[in-house]
Amino acid sequence: MNRSGRLATALVGTAVALALVSSQAMAAGSYSCKGDRKLDVPMQFTPVVDGDGRVHVSAFGGSDKSRYVAPSAWRVYNAANAQIDYFPKGMVVFVSMDMFKETNIDGLQPGQTYLIELDSVDSCNNVGIVKKTFTMPSGARESTLPVLSTPALARVGLQSFAYVLQFSVTDDSGVQRVAVFVDGGQIADYVYGNGVNVRWWTDDYPYDNAQSTLEGPNYYVAYPDAYRGRSALVQVVVTDLYGNQTTKSALLNL
Repeated sequence: MNRSGRLATALVGTAVALALVSSQAMAAGSYSCKGDRKLDVPMQFTPVVDGDGRVHVSAFGGSDKSRYVAPSAWRVYNAANAQIDYFPKGMVVFVSMDMFKETNIDGLQPGQTYLIELDSVDSCNNVGIVKKTFTMPSGARESTLPVLSTPALARVGLQSFAYVLQFSVTDDSGVQRVAVFVDGGQIADYVYGNGVNVRWWTDDYPYDNAQSTLEGPNYYVAYPDAYRGRSALVQVVVTDLYGNQTTKSALLNL
């Protein structure tokens, strides 16, 4: 990946705020953690395969004497028990922890076995861990094109903000590559299905009347300052696991 691609990567799946909060945690704030060294019952989860390279994980249950249990991290490992990736990458704000319970992993390899781990915490930050192993299907080659929205400008940030490129990507089998070009020059290149890189995103949570950079199958891509203040042709090319390709372009005032 080029330098510009690394810059863009920093915004994909990155939240626009800096602290993880929930009303449930605040309600449990009066609980004393003295002597509490264990989460009583960690949350469970169910992996559901949505495509040859994509899986949806849904967390549920869990209980603790502090009256608070919430998911804190998802991790994915390969068959050799080597960690491939984790989610989220930093502290984020969720309007409801229900957002984080419904998570998608895109870019897994067809026919490969993976282990997914869910870490959940109580109000004293005691961690409970649940792990499940599953194998991705090796589906028949398909010819359905990836679904790609037209690239547009989006404003991200709270106290300070920036304009970035935004588009959404889905596919029946799974996304293998997403490339972004501005006036013919490549500024980002995301490659999946290679046993190294995956993409995480949460389900949409529409009740807050806003969409964070974690919600939905969206990309938020920063572009070099050299393009700012000018009109430029933005092109996005998406390729799925079986080579089917979709391209969308837009002339944007960057």
